[in-house]
Amino acid sequence: MILCHIKDVCDKMNETIIYDHPLNEVIRVCLRLEQLFQHIDHQISDLSIIGTNTLLHSIIDLLHILDRPDLKAKLAKELGILLTNLQRFEAQPNVDKSKLNGIIQQLNDLSRTLIDSSGKIGGRLRDIELLNNLRLQFATAGGGCSFELPGYHYWLQQPVDVRKQTITEWLADFTHIRTASTLLLELIRNNAKTEEKMAQNGFHQELLDPQLPIRMVRIGIPKQTPAYPEVSLGRHFFSVRFYFPYIEKRPVQYDQNLHFTVAYCTC
Repeated sequence: MILCHIKDVCDKMNETIIYDHPLNEVIRVCLRLEQLFQHIDHQISDLSIIGTNTLLHSIIDLLHILDRPDLKAKLAKELGILLTNLQRFEAQPNVDKSKLNGIIQQLNDLSRTLIDSSGKIGGRLRDIELLNNLRLQFATAGGGCSFELPGYHYWLQQPVDVRKQTITEWLADFTHIRTASTLLLELIRNNAKTEEKMAQNGFHQELLDPQLPIRMVRIGIPKQTPAYPEVSLGRHFFSVRFYFPYIEKRPVQYDQNLHFTVAYCTC
């Protein structure tokens, strides 16, 4: 029965397009990190010269996102809120205490690591001359050519094993931030109340309870529906307007009633 339920949920998700809309800056950063790590996971299997260059663009993008000096403190605060809320479940019956305690310990360890570490996340990589040069050159469209960075061009010609070892060492510096952002998104997504909605002529709006600690709203639309959402989201108000998915011309608002789901993700 459990396996059948899991299959039904997976089948339903495969038939739905999900749009994540964060309600604060930390969740917004985590979603960007998630996307970049997905790109890296996909690209790491192709360490050809072109593939390596593409992978390095993602690593440089990670360093840009993690440049904010206040990010560690804000992320630790979000983890602390989750930790406090999860601890309330310890005394409740029918709770998997082993799994709960494991998550609580993981949140504790991640928060402590973020708070106790000095400097910016990935600070060691900011002292690597090659990456610093790439940060400058990649800011220009088509930057990083051999006439601009001959040392980088030389490194790209080295055997795949040599490049892979170096890249693996660099990526290890993102282990804690990746684990923290992944766990944060997982817990918030799993703690969601989902409701069925209908957009009248492609438009829906509603008031939000400002006392409800919403961190993210997830819009779900059936894949066969030819529409995508544009969302306006704040602590008190939420509106969504759907558009036909035109690619080469100005979007036009969807002019029919549209059924969709909203998942209100809290901490």
